[in-house]
Parts: sequence; structure tokens; C-alpha cells
Amino acid sequence: MERKVSLLEFLLAFSENLDNQIPEKRRHSSRVANLSLFIADKLELSEKEKYNLIISALLHDAGNGNNNFRNSSNEIEEHALKGSLFISDIPFLENVSPIIKYHHIAWDFGKGNIYKEDPVPIESQILFLAEFIDHKLNKQKYILKEKNKIIKRVKEEGEKLFNKDVIEAFLSLSNKESFWFEVNYDTPSPEDFSCDLKLDIDGLLLLSKAVARIVDYRSKIQVRHSRNVTNVASYLSEKLGYDSEMIKKIKIAGYLHDIGKVALPPSILLKQEKLSKKDTDYIKVHPFKTYLTLKKGLPYEDITIWASYHHEKLNGKGYPFKVSGESIPIPSRIITISDIYSALLENRPYRLGLSENKVLSYMKKLATEKYIDKEIFSIILENKEEVSSVIKL
Repeated sequence: MERKVSLLEFLLAFSENLDNQIPEKRRHSSRVANLSLFIADKLELSEKEKYNLIISALLHDAGNGNNNFRNSSNEIEEHALKGSLFISDIPFLENVSPIIKYHHIAWDFGKGNIYKEDPVPIESQILFLAEFIDHKLNKQKYILKEKNKIIKRVKEEGEKLFNKDVIEAFLSLSNKESFWFEVNYDTPSPEDFSCDLKLDIDGLLLLSKAVARIVDYRSKIQVRHSRNVTNVASYLSEKLGYDSEMIKKIKIAGYLHDIGKVALPPSILLKQEKLSKKDTDYIKVHPFKTYLTLKKGLPYEDITIWASYHHEKLNGKGYPFKVSGESIPIPSRIITISDIYSALLENRPYRLGLSENKVLSYMKKLATEKYIDKEIFSIILENKEEVSSVIKL
């Protein structure tokens, strides 16, 4: 029986990782999702509309590489546009993309209902207010101590910024202590929605490709890194004779192998000089974050392991699990080799990419010292031109 992936469950795990990049934004997406859901419920949106709104809330910051927030724009915010573009070609997210795209359009006394002849979804207008509220909350204070301050700010700034019906819905909810408790402490659940999408392996592959765009943009290490790793891994898997279903799973692991990197602070991910030992030690958490995220979001233990072991070495000198030899599955070895090969060819903030000859020479040494699988690496050596053609720098 084919395993299905809950779209909501996966995105709950992913958004938690996105929010962890900035300590003060922890649980930001889930709080925004809760706020949006309660307002949408008050406005009597349909279950499907509420579901798309929740998905949008969990992905609304996907295009935010520097975590800026401006609440007075009547134009499309750059991060909103990018976030919508990252998912725009995913068929089952086609109704989510415009919600994210327009979630910073100011109401402006009704003018914000339309943007350049395109209707601005009511879901976007709900999301805009929900994000505003969460940004104004002081997370260090007890939630009820913040209630009156937030209500006052919404009343003061809301007339121009936010849809009047959305404001009225929020204000009618805001006198209940339970509303604030649920916003702050509860989390949406797949069980809350009978319409929750259950993705097959092809749907998961599409979603993974979109997530890879977000991951690579967030880390800004190399905008095509996850795709390059996946392309090389796919090539190696074909050469090893895996069937199409297995190759799809390996590709998913390739797209998602660095998903844990979005939880790292920008001070490390965007550093222009060579990383210090302290930085290197800190960055070692990212494959474990990948493991935690995929463990929560996927019913595929094998894909989770393949993606999470991409810094493990055959001689046991990798990290963070310190597994070795036969404990490292072949697909993990494929991802590891693909990751090293791609990363060394790519430019990084602190160095230029190496020549192919230097990369292969270095990797030969790794194979000799049993850091990487010699047999799998030999496929690259024997097919240099074909492998290099799948890399986009």
C-alpha cells in the first residue's frame, strides 16, 4: 500500500524550521495560521478556503530571505512575490500562490481589493492582519497583558491598512481570553480538515522541488545547490540501475537534504569570510534539523535517513550521527557524493568554485581514505562530461 503524505503535516514541520532561523520569530507561522483561521471562521469562509489560508500562512514567509517586515506598503512586497513564485508551478498550490502574493496589499479604504486589475483574495487580507498582530505581540510578555495593546494598534492603524470586515471579525473575537490562548498555544492539525491533501510520491516530488527553491534562497549559499545535488544523485541512481520509483525517492531526499539549514542564523549562512571553527561546529546541527523536520513531516523513514545522513562518512568521521560502513545506506552515499561534488563546483560567499579537475582530485583522496563510497564515485570519474552537464552554476 502506497504511503501518502499529509500536505498540512509536512508544512507544519517545515514552517517550524523556517521560523527557528530568528529566535524571536519561533512559532510565528503557526500563530499567524491560528489567527487567520479564527478570523476566517468568523467570516464564514468555506473549509477549502480556510485550508488554503492555513497553507498560505505556513508558507507566507517562504520568500523572506532577510526577515524584513514593513506594514505600510500598498505594493507587492518582494518577499511576498518571491514566495508566491516558488510555488506557482505546483498544481495543488495554485490557489495558495496568489494569497501569498497579495498578503501585504494595504486596504486603503477599499482600493486594496484590486491590484492592477487582479482581485486581492479575502484570504490575503486576513493573512495581512494576522501577520501584523503577531509582529506587534511582545513574545516575552504574558499574552493577556498584550491583548489591549494589540486591539488599540489595530484600531489606530487598521482603517487604512486592513479590510474593514476582517477588522470587525478580529475585534469581535478579541474580547475572549480563549481566543488569545488558542492563538498562542494551539497548532492547526490535519485532523481539523477533511480536505487535507494527501500526496502520493509524485506529489511529494513536486512539493520537494518547491521546498528546495525556498531552502536555497533562504541560505543564499547557492541558488541551485539542492537542484544540482538532486540532478547528480538522479544520474548516479540511474547508472546503478534503480527503478523509477526508487529514483523518485532519492530525488526527494536530494531536494530535501538541506531543509535543516533554514533554521541556521543569517550571520552564518550569509557570512562573507571563511567560516570559523565555532561557525563550523554550529552548522553541524543542520543535518539533525533535517532529520527532525522530515521525521515529523514524512511517513518515509528511508527518505528521512537518506537525506539526514549526507554528512556521514564510511570511516565514521562524519556527523552528526557518527554512523559508518554498512550502516550508511547506498542512497545516502549517493546524496553525500552528489552534495560534495556540487558544493565544491559552486561559488560560496567565502570562496569561488573549484575547477572540475581539482574537485575530482580532492574526491579521489576522500574515496581512498574511505570518507566516500569508491564504487559510486567511480561513476563520476568514468562519466565526467555527462555528470558535469547536469550541474547548473
